[in-house]
Amino acid sequence: MPRVALAAALALLAACAPRAPGDGVGGPRSLDVAAGGARFRLVYGPEDEGEARSVAAALALAAPRAQRFGPLAVPVTITLHPSHAALEHAAARPGYPWLRAWARYATIELQSPRTWRDGGLLGRLVGARRGRVAELLAHELAHCAMWQRAGDAQTWLYRGIPRWFTEGLASVAAGQEERHGDLAALARFYDGAAASPAAGAGGADPLSESEALYLGQAELVYGAAHHAFAFLASRYGDARVRAVLDGMGAGLSFPSAFRAAIGIEPAAFEAEFRRYVAWRGFER
Repeated sequence: MPRVALAAALALLAACAPRAPGDGVGGPRSLDVAAGGARFRLVYGPEDEGEARSVAAALALAAPRAQRFGPLAVPVTITLHPSHAALEHAAARPGYPWLRAWARYATIELQSPRTWRDGGLLGRLVGARRGRVAELLAHELAHCAMWQRAGDAQTWLYRGIPRWFTEGLASVAAGQEERHGDLAALARFYDGAAASPAAGAGGADPLSESEALYLGQAELVYGAAHHAFAFLASRYGDARVRAVLDGMGAGLSFPSAFRAAIGIEPAAFEAEFRRYVAWRGFER
């Protein structure tokens, strides 16, 4: 959808969003929302009542996108935090200045969009910011949908899903390809790593060694994850991706579920993707 049309649609949805119940002056408030066949509860302080309505409106666009690879079968609680410090505390992720949200099985911690400082003047325009909120929510909700399909409230953390799969699935579902460098940039990274294998973390692989790069080179890790997952979905199809999640839902670990659904080991797929990038298969 063009940016202007997206902003207009979100503005209309915001105008129609239900009002939050009055839960007392100064106390936390909540708003229940249904969107895309899923249910949500927004929790926020009185200073964010307007932002809560905008988030409720954005869910109408975000929820359908987020469920490309699985439904949101469990209601999700989205908590708006009044500062970045509050978000880092709630997410237990100190030292992540670029973080705007953090998803778990059925919860999302969201820094109030009114406090976002990225994006310059465009990012502060109401329509542009609402579009960014919808995109971010689609990404985070795709995480929730993935974990809900792959496990339950007790087991979702223990499937051994690699970062490239979790972040790539969420990025592809949210349609964030424009936010990542092209495959030629990733190929140049692999070229440089091959030329200087003793470069330490600078030569780490963003798929199999993402932890060495994540804090300092998040854009590289997220970009590689997006392109690797897009390659997986294009080569093997969405149905087999869902079969990976269903295998984990039946109790398998990620490696076993991936092998059963895709037919190769995860490490073999990663090597396949690296060869595709290094040999510039995307240019043919």
